[in-house]
Parts: sequence; C-alpha cells; structure tokens
Amino acid sequence: MLHSLDGYHALITREELDPAHVGAMLRLRKRLFVDHCGWLLTTVGDVERDQFDCWYTEHCLLFSGVELVGGFRAIRTDYPYLTRSVFPQLALRRFPSSRDAWEISRFGVLPNVARSQAARVTYALMFRFAELRGAKALVALADLSYERFLTRMDIRTRRYGPPQVIGNDRMGRPLTALAGEIPLGLAANPGLTKFLDLGRQLEIHDASHVLGRSSIPA
Repeated sequence: MLHSLDGYHALITREELDPAHVGAMLRLRKRLFVDHCGWLLTTVGDVERDQFDCWYTEHCLLFSGVELVGGFRAIRTDYPYLTRSVFPQLALRRFPSSRDAWEISRFGVLPNVARSQAARVTYALMFRFAELRGAKALVALADLSYERFLTRMDIRTRRYGPPQVIGNDRMGRPLTALAGEIPLGLAANPGLTKFLDLGRQLEIHDASHVLGRSSIPA
C-alpha cells in the first residue's frame, strides 16, 4: 500500500458543471480504451463517449500534479446504466435499481504513469466516492483479470452470472466479461478498510455533491 499521496488529488464533477475537465476525461478514455486496449467504442475525433455520459453521470478524475492520469464514471442505478441496459444477458438475477447502488464504468489509468500506484489511488478514490454518496454496493462490468486483482487486494465481489464473450476488439480477439458487484459493508468486506483509509487522506474536490459545491478536505 502507498505510504504517501504527495502529488495526487481528485475531482468529482458533472459535465454541466465542468465541461473542460470532463472533456479531458473523455479524451483520456479514448487514449486508454480505444488506442491502447483496442476496444471498439464510439469516438468523435479524440473523444470517446456514449449515451451514458449525460446529465446524471458523475465523473471522477485522478491527477498526479497537474496531469490527469486516470479515473472512472459513476451512475446511480435508479437511472439507466451501461451494464443493465447493454448487457442484460450477463445477469442470472436482477440488476439493482436503487439510490444506494452505483455503477462504476470506464475505470482505468494511463499506461505511461506509475500504473500500480495510480491504480491503487484510483481504487481508493472509488471507495471514498461510494462512502461520500452513501452507497451500499458498486456494480460493474469487468473482465476476469479485474476480478482476480480485487481478490488479491482482499476485496470480495459477487457475480450476477458467469463470464461470457461480449464481442471482439479491433484485432479480432474475443472480449470476455462478467457483471458483478462489490458489497460495501465492512462486516462483509473488511478488505475495504485499507482503501477507505487511503481515500480519506486524498484531497478531493467534490463539485457535484448533492448539497452543492463543496471541497472535501484531505
């Protein structure tokens, strides 16, 4: 685990509040998921976006100094969201639709940074975001390596169904994914503690907080 957060800070915002920063995140997503990972996603110029980048979407950005190095988007599951809307076949039980469950998608960090360190801080940001929003579960579409990584980090997950091939990348290689959730109660998931402790130390500006613009102190 990290011993220092020097240089890392985060922003939570929506596009209507901060189109410049969200635009930077959409460009990072194109570099990461389309150019580097080879996913066949919709792009316009140097931007990757879809129908779920809309008024209710929260964008969480991680910076190292002035450089945007990673982040994710978060959608409350009582609104339409990617996993349930586009990949319903991945669930053998009902997807959540509630105010206290959030979907996390487009999670990633740039490959040309201190990736292991930045990934850990991004996970800490994700769990801190969930804590700030009072979430009880995080929903995600994930590949098997993501699930294995969480297991190594002592984070417990629950699958909605078995892994399935959901398409191919631009090289024709099959993409296998599963839908699942991370339960956020510490009694059921004590491995969250170390990430929450780290996230509470992270300087976060929460521009889209439900109570209005506010700065969350480190």
